[in-house]
Amino acid sequence: MLACVCIAVVGVAYVWQKNQIYRLGDELKKREATASAAEKRNTMLAAQLAQLKSPALLEARCQQYGLGLVAPREQQMVRLPEPGPEWDAKLLAPSSGFVPSTVPAKKPATRTVAR
Repeated sequence: MLACVCIAVVGVAYVWQKNQIYRLGDELKKREATASAAEKRNTMLAAQLAQLKSPALLEARCQQYGLGLVAPREQQMVRLPEPGPEWDAKLLAPSSGFVPSTVPAKKPATRTVAR
């Protein structure tokens, strides 16, 4: 009698585990499909964003709606240099005197701000 009960328990456990594996496989397929759809949507939205940020489209829209907006002239721009390693040194040691880096830096990147 004990042997029959043990075999029955093992059989039920085997069927239960197979059922769990099947359910997890279905859930995995659903999640993969959802992730794939999200990736496709993300790619589509990134392309749409790039198109909407294009200067040509922005100028066309400004003309279409009669906004009168134009790109700033060179005299209206202020170029700000990007902080380099000397600023990092200053931030790390605020109590010490500011000593610029002795290593010659590459040409600093600049940021343009319209007035």
